Amino acid sequence: MTGELPLPAYQFRKDRPSLRDMFRLGVGDVGAVIPAAILDEDAVQLTGPGAPLVVSAPELVRQTLNDRADQFTRDRFVRRLFRRSWGKGMAAAEGEDWQRQRRAAVPFFRPQAVRQHLAAFALSSDAVIGQLEHGRTIELGTLAARIVARIVLSVLVESGDLADPDQAAADVPAYVRRIAGFTPLDLMPLPERLIDRLQGIDSDPSVQRLRAMGSRLAERRKNGAKAHDMIALLDGVGPIEDNIRGLFPAAMDTTVAGIGWALHALSRYPEWQERVAAEGRAMGSIPQLDQLAATRRVVSEILRLYPPAPLLARCAARGMELGGYHVRRGQTVIVGIYPMHRHRKIWDRPDAFDPDRWLPGAALPDAWMPFGTGPRMCIAAHFAQAEMAVVLARILAGVRLEPSDAQPQVSLQVTTRSPNGLRSRAHLRQP
Repeated sequence: MTGELPLPAYQFRKDRPSLRDMFRLGVGDVGAVIPAAILDEDAVQLTGPGAPLVVSAPELVRQTLNDRADQFTRDRFVRRLFRRSWGKGMAAAEGEDWQRQRRAAVPFFRPQAVRQHLAAFALSSDAVIGQLEHGRTIELGTLAARIVARIVLSVLVESGDLADPDQAAADVPAYVRRIAGFTPLDLMPLPERLIDRLQGIDSDPSVQRLRAMGSRLAERRKNGAKAHDMIALLDGVGPIEDNIRGLFPAAMDTTVAGIGWALHALSRYPEWQERVAAEGRAMGSIPQLDQLAATRRVVSEILRLYPPAPLLARCAARGMELGGYHVRRGQTVIVGIYPMHRHRKIWDRPDAFDPDRWLPGAALPDAWMPFGTGPRMCIAAHFAQAEMAVVLARILAGVRLEPSDAQPQVSLQVTTRSPNGLRSRAHLRQP
C-alpha cells in the first residue's frame, strides 16, 4: 500500500550480556539483557549463576503459564510490584483469597456483560475527541489515557464527582514508573516497606494523589453509596480500597499503550485508517462489535506486535527440565510474549503490520497470547479488546491522523510502550 511507513520494533541486544550488564541493567529492565537470539531460538539462558532462563517457544510458554503452572510461583519482583499496586487486592492475592476475589469479578467481564458497556466506551471517546483542535500535533498515549480514564471512572469504578479523569490520566504513567522502577536496592535483604521509603515511592505526588482518590471512593461506599460496577462485586470478598487503587494501572497502563500503538500504526497505514474510520461512522451511538470486523483485526495485530505484558516472570518451585535446560528451584523463568509474537520461525513477516492475517479461516500459529494463558490469564481480556476496538473506531470516525517525523522508541518495561511518546497531527473530520 502507498504511504506506508515501517513500524518500530524493540531492539534486543546483539551480544550476550556480561555479569556487569546483568546487575547494572537487568534489575530494572530485563529486556535490556535479552539477546536477539530469542527471536530465533526456543529459549536463551542469561549470564550468571542462577540467572533467568528466557523462553519464547509457544509450547514452553504454555508449560510455564498453564500446563505446569503448579510448579511455578510469581517472581519476587512481580509480587512486590503487585503488592505496591494492589495491596491485598485481587491481582496481589494468592491461593484461596485470590480464587475467591477472581470468581466474584468474573461475571463483570463476560462477553454479554461487556456488550452493555460499549456505549459508555463511545461516550468517553466523544467527550475527549470534542476537545481536540484541528491541525494540532497530539501525543497519542495522552489522548488514549484521557479516554480510558473516563471509562475506568464510569464503568469499572463509578466515581461520580470524587475523581478527575484527566488528573488520573496524567498521574498513572508516573505512578507506574514509581512502583515498577526496580533498582539494585530491591536486591537488598531489607524490609519491603523500607525499600519503598528509600526509593521515595510513598512520597511521590502521583502515588499520593491516586491513593487519596482510592480512599475517597472507598469511603463513599463505606458510607452507604450504592454502585453497580466491578468493584461492587468485590464488596465483602476483597479489600475495596486496595482493589480500587489497583485497577488504575491495571486497567489503564496496558490498554492506553495498545490504543496508542494502534493509532500510531494507522497514521502510517492510511488505507487501514480509512477502513477503521468507515466502521466508526457506521456504528452509530450504540456500537456493536460485529460492526467492527476490520477494527478488531487491527486490534489483534497490534496486540501481537505490541503485547500489553511483553515479559512475564515466574519462579520455579522445584528443580525441573524445561526445553532442554535444567531449571533450579528458585530460578526465574522469563516468558517472552513479545519475542514469541515476533519469532522468525513462527510467523510469516513477523515485524509486518498485516491485520488481514486475522481474517476468518486464516491458518495462524498457536502463538498469540497477549493476555497470557493459564490460571493467571488476564481476567479482562475480552473487555480490553472490545474497549480498544470501540475507542479506535470512535476516534478515527472524528479525526484523521497524519504521521509525525519523530520515530518512537520501544521499551518492554512493564508494558510495551514508547518512552519518547507517539505523536501524530490530528485533522478533525467533517460531521
